[in-house]
Amino acid sequence: MKKTFGSIKWKLVLLYAVLVVCVIFISGIYIIGNIQQNLYQSRYQEMKYTAGRISDTLELAYTSNEQDLAEVFAEVVTSLLNEGGNEEGLLMYLLDPSGELLYSRSGEINPADLASRTVLGAVAGEESRELYVHQVTENGVERTVGDYAVPVERGGETWYILLLRQSVSDIEATMQNNTVIIVMASLLAIAVSALLAYFLAAGIARPIQRLTHRTQQMATGNLEIASEEPSGTGSSDEIEELESNFNHMAQELNRILSEISSEKNKLETVFHHMADGLVVYDVDGFVVQCNPAALELMGRGVATERFGEAFPTEHFATLLYSPEGTIAERMLELDDHSVRAEFAAYGNEDGASEGLIVVLQDVTEQRRAEQMQREFVANVSHELRTPITTVKSYVETILEGNVREEETLVSFLNVINKESDRMTALIGELLELSRIDNRQVRLKMEETDLTDLLSDCVRRYRILAQKKNQTMEMEAGCPPLPVECDRSRIEQVLRNILMNAVNYSPEGAAITVWSSVDHEKGEGALHVKDTGMGIPYKEQKRIFERFYRIDKARSRSSGGTGLGLAIAKEMMEMHHGRIELNSVPGKGSTFHLIFPLAKKEETDEEEEIDLMDPDLDPQSWRPAGLGR
Repeated sequence: MKKTFGSIKWKLVLLYAVLVVCVIFISGIYIIGNIQQNLYQSRYQEMKYTAGRISDTLELAYTSNEQDLAEVFAEVVTSLLNEGGNEEGLLMYLLDPSGELLYSRSGEINPADLASRTVLGAVAGEESRELYVHQVTENGVERTVGDYAVPVERGGETWYILLLRQSVSDIEATMQNNTVIIVMASLLAIAVSALLAYFLAAGIARPIQRLTHRTQQMATGNLEIASEEPSGTGSSDEIEELESNFNHMAQELNRILSEISSEKNKLETVFHHMADGLVVYDVDGFVVQCNPAALELMGRGVATERFGEAFPTEHFATLLYSPEGTIAERMLELDDHSVRAEFAAYGNEDGASEGLIVVLQDVTEQRRAEQMQREFVANVSHELRTPITTVKSYVETILEGNVREEETLVSFLNVINKESDRMTALIGELLELSRIDNRQVRLKMEETDLTDLLSDCVRRYRILAQKKNQTMEMEAGCPPLPVECDRSRIEQVLRNILMNAVNYSPEGAAITVWSSVDHEKGEGALHVKDTGMGIPYKEQKRIFERFYRIDKARSRSSGGTGLGLAIAKEMMEMHHGRIELNSVPGKGSTFHLIFPLAKKEETDEEEEIDLMDPDLDPQSWRPAGLGR
């Protein structure tokens, strides 16, 4: 019996019946409560209307302050009752502003009722917002009444309080009748629902019972039972379809279990190396799988070539039969990039090798960065060793006493001083680049007219050009160029560009500068043009690299370190700008410093950018590429 009533059929019947009872119970409570609320609200509106009539009539009847308010109230109430209406059975009480009884149409009132929340609210100047229903005892009989109180004002102060009371026994009788009707209807609905639930649950339970029997057989390992046809009723409902699909699933499961074991180890290894290029070979050296990254690194032919054709320097058998867990690593130098290859054998459950996996990783950028680092260290060492050697030689000569003439001694000291300045400048620029790389540079942003700044720089450095019989002029009529920038940093960039133009231009060369504005793109630019020796086309892409110089001997003789343009490029990118070059060998070069124009709404404030903020993405310094 316990098993019978614990079956899914009876659970469905019970669940359905409980749901029906809950729905009917909640709906009944809602309906009864709603009806009761509506009846109470209707009675409240009636009493409010009556109170309004009384107050308006009393206002008209009370013409002199010498009249007795209680007597006037009694006359008004009597007059209204004589006119007829819904005041029958309505008790009316006139209270003073403090809640004391002045007049009662229906006799005395219980003092406790004068302290009710309705009266206290009226004393506080608040009209009743709903009917106050409570029990009272009159002549030894308890009955349910509803109270309504409203303060009446005159001259900005409470004149009197009107308290109305009326029995709500008729409402209670109506609610009792409605409750009986709803309960009887609910019981009938529950009985009909339970009967329908029984037949519905029986129809659902039968195919589920058959499916349960089959799953129990399959749990014991008897997968052949899935080949038996279901003994259903022929109906094509969802449960019958579930039973058929279950049989099909069991048949497929029986087939897949025999295949999944040999694929398990191979798939685990393949998916472990999916981040880079991947080529999988079988035991004969033919390609089994090859991902797009491998095709990009090795070329399209790797997908069809055997192992020996793709990796001619490797011995396939040695790699295939290497001890389990061994990974052989090789470095491959291809046409334009370097690839690190890792070879690992994979096998089956018995440990027998079934093929070879090759993982390919492009390390071109990594090796290029290592090469640049080595070159950087070599350049720094060379740049420091040269002036140090010079200083040491001159100092040794002086210490040995070989220089006795004052003029020669002064010349030697000038050389030492010049080389010291050169080392100081180099170290300063290295420290500047280090601060930039480590995001330790603070930019004090303020609105600056770069046209004025360019003009100041020209006036300042024109004398250096004149020493080489060169001219440095600024074109007339240049437009204002308001830009948010660090004035001192941009002046540093301009100094590097102008000094390069002077140092790398021959005597008699002309250096011309000007500014321009492109409102459509929201950009402004400073331009520095010289008629010097120009820059070879193949060198122009590397001109902004650190320590890169076209004519190294001439650069050193001019005092250059090869870091000025690198610093200028970094500074421009920190200002969300860029530096561009146009140069024709033998005719001269033009440098363009391009800035985003300052936004009008931001020009009234000075902004300081802290590049040491770890949350500031350095990529955000890089502006979008802009065409020349």
